[in-house]
Formats: sequence, structure tokens, C-alpha cells
Amino acid sequence: MNTRLVRGLFIRLTSLLLYTPAGVFIICSVQAAPKVEERADPTLPDIAALQMEPGQAPVILYNPFLCKHAGRALCQFYRYHEYGHLELRHHERNDISIQEKEREADRWAAAHAPLHVVMTAYRFFRNGGGSSPYHGEGRSRAARLLGQANEVSLLSRPAGGHRISDRIAWAY
Repeated sequence: MNTRLVRGLFIRLTSLLLYTPAGVFIICSVQAAPKVEERADPTLPDIAALQMEPGQAPVILYNPFLCKHAGRALCQFYRYHEYGHLELRHHERNDISIQEKEREADRWAAAHAPLHVVMTAYRFFRNGGGSSPYHGEGRSRAARLLGQANEVSLLSRPAGGHRISDRIAWAY
């Protein structure tokens, strides 16, 4: 990647973070976020799951064999989905159903994952994968992802460009 482009992006992001109220909020939020461990568990019956133990840091478990079979991008989507549960504090909420928590986690993942990851999950769900009583039918999940991805795309992409999060993901 062009060093000048990376340096320019770094300067713009640093300015945004240091000199705007939103930046101060983001910095405080990031610092307050709990550390999350990701751990391989070949016995896990699903691609990924969030494990919360009282008094311990959250753990995102993933099955390396299922991830290898599903492919890197789909496994990444499931990881983002689990981070969505954590960020939305689903472990602390009893006011919504499990099904609504899963829908929210899908929408969060679609809003935060790189576009190629979301589109990989979309194709998987559209073809019937990822269905469960809690998550819903695969085609419903695909529609949910597409709707969220379109909304984020319209709101946060410069004309002809990618989201900043897409660029950051490739910067390191």
C-alpha cells in the first residue's frame, strides 16, 4: 500500500479522534471495552459462540475445522456476529427475545464487517445456510444483511470509495 496514502489516512483519523466530540467518545468507548480472547475449540458444534463467565473476560470460541470448511470470510462474519452480541450487551439484557438478539447481532455484524465478509455471509444465507430456530431462516438472514449493508453503504461511503473500516482492515 502506498506509504503516502497510509500516512494521510492516519493523520485524518488522528485529527478526527482528537479534535471532535465524537472522537473523544470513540476513544473513551474503546478504552472501556473489555479485552476479548478468541480461542479455538474443535468440539464446538457451531462456527463461533460467545462465552461469558462472571468475573472473567469474554471469550469468543470458534471451531477451527468448521471455519476451515466454511472459509475465512464466512468465519469472520460469525466472529463479527459474536462481537455484536458483546457490543450490544446481550448478556445483560432480558428485555428482548433470543431471536431479536440474533437479528441485532446480524445487523451489527453487517454494519461493522468489511463488505466482502458481509457479501460472503449473504450468499451463504441466501442459499439456505445459517438457518436455526434462534437465527431464523437463512433467506431471512440474507435479507437482513443486505438491508443493513445497503443502509451503511449509503450513509458512510464516499462516492466510488470504500468505508474507512474497509481501508483500515487492509492497512495492517
